[in-house]
Amino acid sequence: MVHHLKDIRRCDEHDDVDFRDENELKRFVRPGKWLSLNAGSVRLLRVNVVSTGIAIALLWGFVIWGLVKPRYMFSQVNEWKSWISYNFTWFYIGAFNAWIIFLLYVAFSKYGKIKLGRADEKPEFNNVSWFSMLFSCGIAVGVYTLGVAEPMSYYRGSYKLEGRGDTPTDDERAQQALLQTFYHWGLHAWAPYITVALGLGIVCYRWNMPLTMRSAFYPLIGNIIYGPVGDIIDAVSIACTTFGVCTSLGLGVDQIVAYYAALQDKSYTALERIDAQTATIIVMTLVANISVVLGLHKGIQVLSTITFSLGLFVLIATLFLDNTWFLLNSVVQSTGHYLQYVVQIGFRTDSFEQLGIEFGTNNLLWGSNKASKPDGVWSGPILDIMNNAAAQRTDYNSTTMPFGYSSTFPSGPAQMMDWWTIFYWGWWVSWAPFVGMFIARISRGRTIRQIVVGALVAPTLFSFLWLGVWGSLGIKMQRVAELVLGDGTPNTDGSSDCAAWGYVDRAPNSAAAIALANDGYYAVACRGYPMLDIMAPFKEVKEFLWGLLLIGITLYFITSSDSGSYVDDVISANGLANPPIGQKVFWCWTEGAVAIALLRGGYESGQNALGAVQAVSIVAGLPFTVSICFMCTSIWRALKIDSGDADICHANLFSTGTLDIFDLYKTGPADEPSTARYTFAERLANYAQSIFAPFVGIFKTCESLFGEGSVLAKLHSFVNFSFFVLWLVFLIVSGSDADYAWIGWTFYVFMALQISFIRGYVRTQHNIYGNMFEDFFGALVMYPNIVSQLHYQSKEPAPSNDVYRKPVTAA
Repeated sequence: MVHHLKDIRRCDEHDDVDFRDENELKRFVRPGKWLSLNAGSVRLLRVNVVSTGIAIALLWGFVIWGLVKPRYMFSQVNEWKSWISYNFTWFYIGAFNAWIIFLLYVAFSKYGKIKLGRADEKPEFNNVSWFSMLFSCGIAVGVYTLGVAEPMSYYRGSYKLEGRGDTPTDDERAQQALLQTFYHWGLHAWAPYITVALGLGIVCYRWNMPLTMRSAFYPLIGNIIYGPVGDIIDAVSIACTTFGVCTSLGLGVDQIVAYYAALQDKSYTALERIDAQTATIIVMTLVANISVVLGLHKGIQVLSTITFSLGLFVLIATLFLDNTWFLLNSVVQSTGHYLQYVVQIGFRTDSFEQLGIEFGTNNLLWGSNKASKPDGVWSGPILDIMNNAAAQRTDYNSTTMPFGYSSTFPSGPAQMMDWWTIFYWGWWVSWAPFVGMFIARISRGRTIRQIVVGALVAPTLFSFLWLGVWGSLGIKMQRVAELVLGDGTPNTDGSSDCAAWGYVDRAPNSAAAIALANDGYYAVACRGYPMLDIMAPFKEVKEFLWGLLLIGITLYFITSSDSGSYVDDVISANGLANPPIGQKVFWCWTEGAVAIALLRGGYESGQNALGAVQAVSIVAGLPFTVSICFMCTSIWRALKIDSGDADICHANLFSTGTLDIFDLYKTGPADEPSTARYTFAERLANYAQSIFAPFVGIFKTCESLFGEGSVLAKLHSFVNFSFFVLWLVFLIVSGSDADYAWIGWTFYVFMALQISFIRGYVRTQHNIYGNMFEDFFGALVMYPNIVSQLHYQSKEPAPSNDVYRKPVTAA
């Protein structure tokens, strides 16, 4: 952290900055990065050319790749997604739980009373409009597309749900299906959104900084946000927002066309469906353009309120039209089930199920060679050992031995996390820049506690009502179908046999299935659009409800598009509150154009190109998960600084920053020339030394701590030298099995531990705020940066200035 108190413009000590004023905004942009273009008196562009240029290159580079090599792109990005799921399940699961704990702690601690804005500031939007906008933005079309389909997939998808509660009967299986759905759409889904919203809201509304993604990291990395690091943060945020919205468009347009076809009682050929989807995207994008041009109050707010109200109407109507008491029982019971098992299911990684990946033919585990089948026998590190041993058996059969993992140790599919939970977690994180920033924008004037309760807990409970009612209706309808179309034997494994139930190509085919369908009941597990099916029994009003569903999903489609366009527009304009109208239109049509290009490109190539976009969004979720973890640290520092906590406000700073090299060692404020104490050549030379001889910097640092020529300094230097050399030696001598390499990396970890210990000692001696986790992470991923920082800090006396202490005013 390299900024000082004078750089923090607290709202209770300074006038608000009017970010509609371009000149005010330019104080937060480095010279040469701001483009202001007019056509006479008409404003055309107001953008940060670096972050916007990178974002456009990422977006259209991916689109061109998908259009030129669709098959390769599709297989590649899906392999990336699976690789992340298999190797980082533990990280995703741990991070999401940590965010929930962090948010709840902050909300109900002394910091919960801190308001995003001045102490006397009132919320910009009333509670109904505020909740409608955040719910419409966060849920989008998902509840329409998956509200029935997801619980049905668990209920009749042969998933093994043990470990998430007992499933000895079909009733428990139904309950577990709803629990798993609640888990994916509950607290964990909203946690990344609210974390980003708080990170932006605190800094932007209390410290008078522009509402752009880089600002959330200011309490942690200071003026570094004005350089390339900040540009990349904003660019990737724009790209992820656009990809996320395109995914939503792809899901939504498929449902819209299906609902319209149901109302018209018609079917489409594949080409007709693509044409209809393209036309729908164009029309909806046009409407979204109107909404985003009208602005937040006249456009997005009104549209979100209407959208939310329509969805609520259909929900309450279905609650009344069917067995109300069963549905209410199910919602209450399922909510209690969630509260009982949320910790257990929240920390579940399917560790033993995923162990089967190592024994399987799709081994993407890091450090493990991919399985192959060169001679008709599957080969891989552990598979080779198993094949060799199995061949010694007298009853050896190469086609069946070694035996299958899941059949020998009956369990759920190893890919369950990849298919569902990690898929969702990556999706939510990739949406976090978009939804989090939008929630921050509409939450000014609210306290942290109000935001966590209203935007984390309340949407979760409301989602449970929605998913509980519609999911339970789907399960009920499936049971009706099985009672009529089944053979009377218990369905013990949750499997579906659509052919036996009289279904062909998702349509009823047998006389009994057709008769049941004529009365509005279907085997939902065999159908493509179950949301329509659960309305079918309400014959007098089913078309009315279908029409409301069509309008509702269309409006959710539009609110996702206009909210995403709004966020893209503001980030590209570096936080300018009123970008040019043409710029708003550009981002709206960019989202529509990307979706159409991939949709039609996928059709022409026979690939699911929008599915590839979804996979890319999830891949981007991994670095964003790391970023949100850092954002929690940034939020914590901001709250402590803002509250005047002694441990940070009476602390000192490192003389140099760990990320200075990314800003070419010019780390001053955006509108002031850098006043670096050391020359670029000097810093670069020291950085090179820290890469190739970190023990030299460690020796000099320890001499400043323990005395010149001290035994401890020499000992630490020798230990560091030993770890460093052993790391390199074992990497060099490692063979194809890479066993020695992993021993080398073990020495590297111990080197990082030693460096982090020394950094912690330096912080204590110089009264610098920080913690051992930051020390270790920094040493682990960028040891040269840390060693160089310690080297320069060793030249400093232990200062006594309190850089964050608020100035004392005269009585």
